[in-house]
Order: sequence, then C-alpha cells, then structure tokens
Amino acid sequence: MDQFKQYKQQARLWWQKREPRERQLLVVLAALLVIFIFWYGLWQPLQSNIVRAENRLATQQETLRWVEENAARVEQLRQQSGSQATTSAEQPVRSGELNAFISRTSTEFNLQVSRLQPQSDSLLVVFNDADFDQLLRFIAELESRAVQVNAVDIAEGDEPGMVRVRRLEVRAEAE
Repeated sequence: MDQFKQYKQQARLWWQKREPRERQLLVVLAALLVIFIFWYGLWQPLQSNIVRAENRLATQQETLRWVEENAARVEQLRQQSGSQATTSAEQPVRSGELNAFISRTSTEFNLQVSRLQPQSDSLLVVFNDADFDQLLRFIAELESRAVQVNAVDIAEGDEPGMVRVRRLEVRAEAE
C-alpha cells in the first residue's frame, strides 16, 4: 500500500510540474485514447459479430425455406408417383435388370451417375451434381417400376436447384 501511495505522489508531482496548457493537451489526448480503445477494442468487434450473426441467420433461414419448399414438392411427387404406380402398366424391374435400368433411366433424366456400386441385395447410386426436379422425377420413375428406395442422402449443391446425391440405395422388389 505504501508503494501505491509513493507512485501516486510521484504522479502528482509530475502533473504539477507541467504547464497548464500541457496539462490540457494531456487531458485531451487521454480522452482521445479512451475513445480509441472503446471504439476499436469494444464497439467495432461487437458490431462485426452482430453483422456476422445476422448473415448466418439469414443464410440458415434461406436454407430452411429451401428445405421446407422442396420437402413439400417431394411429398407431392411421392403422392403422384404412388397413384401413377398403381395405374401404370409398365413391368416391374427385376434384380438382374436393376443396374442397366438405373443407367438407362438416369441418362433419360439427364442425371450423370458418378458411381454405381452393387450391395448385397441393393444398388448404391451416387450423383455429384443433379437438378433437384429431375432427381425427383427419376425417383418417381423408380417407384413406378417397383424399385424400392431404401435410403437417400442429399446435400444442397453450389447452384440453386442443384443437389449432390451422396447415397441413393435402391432395391428391385420383383425377383
């Protein structure tokens, strides 16, 4: 505590030795320094974080809107394909024909298959970039031909309306 009093006394002596004009200048500089520290140390980082958070929120809301919009389209196409499958006179695809059928049908829908991998009783299909609407029509066509979709893993693509199909596992119901 004595050391603090000693420093305080030295600072007071130093201050008193300054000319009144010099003291005014030091007060103004100290005030500017406090404002500078407040602005660049607190205010600007807070504002930057707020802007980044608002941008992330807007992006997430846009993604949510996109998912909800396309989920409704998937459900609508699923219902349409269900009604078409019962009235369709096309023959169901057999297990041995599944690979060729997937290749041919994906070409008809302008979908480029990047990988076809046979599994035990199913087939794993991967598309790097696919138009979402064409993909839904492709899946509806599969279901209309009695091809069961076991699993699908879809990610949003780089462009609007484009998706990446990381995994589409299908199986022929007819033997």
